[in-house]
Amino acid sequence: MAFVEEIKKGIRLLGVDFGLKRIGVSVCDSEWILASPLPVIYTKSMRSSIDAVAVTAKNQSVGGIVVGLPLNLDGSESVQSGRVRAFSKNLERVTGIKTVLFDERLTTVEANELLLQAGVTKSADRAKLIDSMSAKVILQSYIDNNKNSEKNHG
Repeated sequence: MAFVEEIKKGIRLLGVDFGLKRIGVSVCDSEWILASPLPVIYTKSMRSSIDAVAVTAKNQSVGGIVVGLPLNLDGSESVQSGRVRAFSKNLERVTGIKTVLFDERLTTVEANELLLQAGVTKSADRAKLIDSMSAKVILQSYIDNNKNSEKNHG
């Protein structure tokens, strides 16, 4: 059964942009309309990353987690893709919350554009916000992709 079929609307989702030093997180409303960024999580290890995201998931009362999967532009996997797969699998095991991997290619580019449009021009300010904005883009793209597939299949 597909993730979207297992996790019904009415349940909030958490978006995650995993990094080795910072993890961007976002959350959407229970109707899966709008994703909003949350404060970035600073981390030092895979275990602390899993624990911190697990706490965020609990605090936000989410029923599903969308983790951005970094792929090369040609669609092939990178070293970071393997790390993200391990993170996602362990996060699901620790939290008991279903996770799904979602292609995150070009989300950082889109997140940078959104920040520039919002008037965040200093690179130091953008650096503080980019990871959570990327998580927002990942989650919003997932939501929008599922709306489109509902229209095509509904």
